[in-house]
Amino acid sequence: MDPDVLNRRTLTEQVALMCRLSTAPLLGSTIIGAVVAYAAVEDSGLHVAAAWYGASLAIMLVRLAVARRFLQRPREPEEVHRWLRAMYLLIALFGVIWSIPPGFLLPRSAEKEVIMSVMFIGATATGIGSLSPVRHAYTVLLIPLTLPYGINQFLMGGERVWIGVAFLLYLPVMIVNANRQTRSVERQLHLAIENENLAGALQRANDELQEQVTQHELSAERIRILNRDLEVQAADLRTANQDLEGFSYSVSHDLRAPLRAIDGFSRLLEEHAPAESDESKHYVSRIRENISRMSMLIDDLLAFSRCGRQPVDMSELRMEELARIAANEAGSSRPQQVPPEITIGPLPRARGDQGLMLQVWSNLLDNAVKYSSKVLQPKIVVQGREETDRIVYEVIDNGVGFDSRYTDTLFGVFQRLHGSREYPGTGVGLAIVQRIVTRHGGEVWAKSEVNQGATFGFALPKPLDVPTDKARPAVDSAAA
Repeated sequence: MDPDVLNRRTLTEQVALMCRLSTAPLLGSTIIGAVVAYAAVEDSGLHVAAAWYGASLAIMLVRLAVARRFLQRPREPEEVHRWLRAMYLLIALFGVIWSIPPGFLLPRSAEKEVIMSVMFIGATATGIGSLSPVRHAYTVLLIPLTLPYGINQFLMGGERVWIGVAFLLYLPVMIVNANRQTRSVERQLHLAIENENLAGALQRANDELQEQVTQHELSAERIRILNRDLEVQAADLRTANQDLEGFSYSVSHDLRAPLRAIDGFSRLLEEHAPAESDESKHYVSRIRENISRMSMLIDDLLAFSRCGRQPVDMSELRMEELARIAANEAGSSRPQQVPPEITIGPLPRARGDQGLMLQVWSNLLDNAVKYSSKVLQPKIVVQGREETDRIVYEVIDNGVGFDSRYTDTLFGVFQRLHGSREYPGTGVGLAIVQRIVTRHGGEVWAKSEVNQGATFGFALPKPLDVPTDKARPAVDSAAA
């Protein structure tokens, strides 16, 4: 806590404590004053004693009213100082009034003088009970109260000089005592204020913690509701996917039988057609070509359905071996074309299903071979690298490429950017690649420009328990 703030608060509490303690001492001063006035009546007269007592009562009532008024509401630091100065003035005036009997209304009787002196000392003692929380307030009372009496005793001479010396020694002793009590009060108030601040800080921290706990509970409840909704949606999605895949599989499977029948009858029709009927043979040939294409579509649709239904058997994948096998198959699938130069760089190992991942490599490399087949010197590069939390593989060709605006549509089922007569195929291969890679927790992408070749890549999560291959200077090449 700021020391200035602490000191201001402490002073405010000191003044408030002094005001709260003023009632009992002032009542005691009223009784003592009555005894002193009675002792002074015989020598000073009733009117003088009554006037003095009335003045002391008036100033005590004013002090009591000021104390009560101060305690009615909190005060700002500047306001506290103004009230304290007013209290100093009242206390000093009270001390001056109370110095009159012992200093100027001394009785002739020694017994009454002793009584008056005892009452006088009692008045100073009651003053310390209420004014010691503020040392300066007690000093303001004690000096005008005792100093005239001590000086008067010196002036009277004789044995009274020792009484004056005693009172002059009594003055600093009482001030020192008041200072000690003030310091004790200040320490206690400092401790109380710091404890209050600490309690407030702890309460605020507890409130904030409670608020955080409440927010956490609300968040946890919202998460539970969202999880429950997601589970329901996931279950509905799984059911819909299973129904769709089952429907696709059933339709594809059931189409095989009538398609085989159509193919068989068209072949018989082609064999028994009249020799001079070229137009009929042309039509039958077109029918058989479309039957072949439809059979290919059914096979690819079945493959696409199976890759979504087949369980994933995770094991260590030697990617270089899988890529080399797929490259040999892709290169030999089109013997009439210019054999592409397929270069396979060092590929880090990964984890996944070996059969499904071989299908990924086969589709990507077959796609690269197909779309680079019309280039004079077709070249295909297979490369891989490790990143922070994944392993990246890319197949790069120098083929016809495609317009990058259509990249997002490439991995859909039956999506093609080139005619089937120019580049045969069904448009299912890349969709199979995306489904398999996604089931492995990875992602796929494609980059290309028209007549600038294409890059098809995929990434898999980096395995924690499979040592990855470090890059080697040697580069394997497979030419088909």
